[in-house]
Amino acid sequence: MNGVMIQFFHWYHPGNLWNEFAEKAEYLKDLGFTAVWFPPANKCSLNMEGRGYDVYDLYDLGEFDQKGSIQPGTGRKLNI
Repeated sequence: MNGVMIQFFHWYHPGNLWNEFAEKAEYLKDLGFTAVWFPPANKCSLNMEGRGYDVYDLYDLGEFDQKGSIQPGTGRKLNI
């Protein structure tokens, strides 16, 4: 079986990605999507601008106050 993946983010996503996905997961499944591409959940060098691809701390998922913020662009650790 071939799957269908959806990119569930865009570069300037303003909200909490994990909560938004949880709300839409069943709808996306009904549309036929079988996989989801998320950006990395770690904190990035450009604060929330880098969406996790310019890694600052691989282990900071929204726990530590560093680089001018606490949460990475995808939301805090407790939302994952």
